[in-house]
Amino acid sequence: MKNVNSKIISLIIIILFSFLSNGIAVEFRGVAVENYSGVYTKKKVNKTLDIAKVKACKNAFRKYIQEMEESKRMIFVSIEDQIYSKLSNYMVCETVVEENIDKKKKRVEIVMKANIDETRLDIEIKKNSKVFDSKSSEKSKLAMIFFSRTVAAQRQYDEKVTKVEKKTKGIDINEEETDTEISSSTTETNVTESGGSKLKKADISEYIVDDNDTVKLEAGMKEIFTKARFEPLSGPRLVRKSWRSLKKEIVNSLENGGSIPEEVRWEIEDILMEKNVSYVVFAYFDVGVPEFNASNGSQSVNVALVIAEIVRLGNGDPVSLGTISNVQGKQTGSNNDIAKNNALNFVSEKTARELVALINSKGIN
Repeated sequence: MKNVNSKIISLIIIILFSFLSNGIAVEFRGVAVENYSGVYTKKKVNKTLDIAKVKACKNAFRKYIQEMEESKRMIFVSIEDQIYSKLSNYMVCETVVEENIDKKKKRVEIVMKANIDETRLDIEIKKNSKVFDSKSSEKSKLAMIFFSRTVAAQRQYDEKVTKVEKKTKGIDINEEETDTEISSSTTETNVTESGGSKLKKADISEYIVDDNDTVKLEAGMKEIFTKARFEPLSGPRLVRKSWRSLKKEIVNSLENGGSIPEEVRWEIEDILMEKNVSYVVFAYFDVGVPEFNASNGSQSVNVALVIAEIVRLGNGDPVSLGTISNVQGKQTGSNNDIAKNNALNFVSEKTARELVALINSKGIN
């Protein structure tokens, strides 16, 4: 009995090991059409089919890449030549789903099923990442300057509207010269105006910068940056001697619908370079108004990244590596605070992944 149990256990271990070794495979189907010339021969068609199969498999792989999240795809682009040269290492594509030979049009059409080894591909992407490749003792210092604001009020202006109301008033006039009674009329015009001005004014939004939300955003990003082998640091702490005045200018601009002032950014960059910080990220987010779902009693909140820019510091002038925006996510919760925290965490992590990918795509660290 013991021997039987040990054999079963061994079999389970082998199956699990085999599953883990193969990693996570995802299935995609690729399509290709290939023409041939001249008279139909079996040999010629088979050769054409072989070419079409290769193209269909690449088509399936490209479909997978198109659905890859943007942050990962940005890294993939920098090593795609390397991946495509050894494509068979990352997918198994041998099953013909559909095959059609059109002798009249002298072409073949084929559909192939590809099982892509997502785990192995992820490992390759990380292995070739400049950030991931750095030693723990050589981690790049990255300062974070983040802000979160919530809409507090919004003033909307209507165009000035002029309404003209005309009333016709009948008047009977008796002419003495003739026996004919002539009816005449006069028109009274009333003019009323509404709205603020003759020119259309832009709507004005007023915001409140919430330091508590900012802390949560920083925490979500910090985890991703750390896993990417950065040394994330609090920007305000690094510039603490000047932070009170710098923050006042930033908050004033953000709460009035503006962005982080350029002159303030320059001052922060100068201070960080003196402290040998490699990168700084400036970002601010908008937190939406909670929405109530009457069907289940839950709350939902949308958080959107307005813009994030990563700047490389060092000798000479700072260099912008690029910006990202339009990262957003609506999350739910049993109350407003939980829904907002979920949304902040989701958007902050996604933003951090895209920033890391942006650095990797430049091939520097």
